[in-house]
Amino acid sequence: MSVTVAVPTGNIGKFLLPKLLESGKNITVLTRSPQKLEPTIRERVTIRQGALEDANFILEATKGTEAIYWLNPGNKKAEDVHGWYRLYGKSVANAVQKNRIEYVVNISTIIPEVVEAGVADGIVHVEEFLNETDANVVHLRPGFFLENLLPQISELKFKGTITFPIPPDREVAFIATSDIADVAADYLLNKNWKGKKIHILHGGEDLTFEAATKSLNDAIGTTLKYNYISLENFYKDLIAKGVTKAAAEGYTDIYRSMHLPREVEGIRSSETTTPTTVGLWGKRVLKPKLDSL
Repeated sequence: MSVTVAVPTGNIGKFLLPKLLESGKNITVLTRSPQKLEPTIRERVTIRQGALEDANFILEATKGTEAIYWLNPGNKKAEDVHGWYRLYGKSVANAVQKNRIEYVVNISTIIPEVVEAGVADGIVHVEEFLNETDANVVHLRPGFFLENLLPQISELKFKGTITFPIPPDREVAFIATSDIADVAADYLLNKNWKGKKIHILHGGEDLTFEAATKSLNDAIGTTLKYNYISLENFYKDLIAKGVTKAAAEGYTDIYRSMHLPREVEGIRSSETTTPTTVGLWGKRVLKPKLDSL
């Protein structure tokens, strides 16, 4: 069996690849930057270098593939967010159909159907294109990545703050990307579904950011505080960092959707719950990174 993995060096892919390699399967990776792969991984996979939005590259690179893991990278320079994701959707769906790929695990988002959900609403286009193929497709819709905290690692370490445009009293479905990788690997290796399926992943627990910050403090012995910023200021910060107006609006709209009631993200169940809590992630991932600074 041949499994193809897109974005192998991403937050999910870096956990997914070792799991797939342990199974003894032949693994092909699609990447712009092969040098970012760990050397021990690089020598055990087949590397296809190219852009995921390049339909011809994807078509050629996925020949002989039985199952594919697909993730849609964002583009902070995009002038048309929906057009960017339609390009991805057409690219992968064309390859899946023409190469008769039987199984697709697609990383989507927990809030794709919320009105004006920006980038999240754009990602749903990829779901739509894949649903038009003959493949068995599962759309994993995970909650808020705990790894979203890591770009703020310096602020966490030296300012003691966690900053997001999410109301402090709004419950969030926090999930570790290693748990997403576990679910994706199970689907790719066991191929235990038929047709088109949506699998929501709420992570280990629902917490407000104030409660999550307390959990992190208890886990790693810090005095972090949650700093809520307005959507307007978040948008302005993105523009100041060189993000296009369209992309900044798209990312801001994701957080705008997180001002809506928690029910828009679905009801938690045993199928949607994964093992890693916020505190456990803090001990395993955040503390070592903070200690290394």
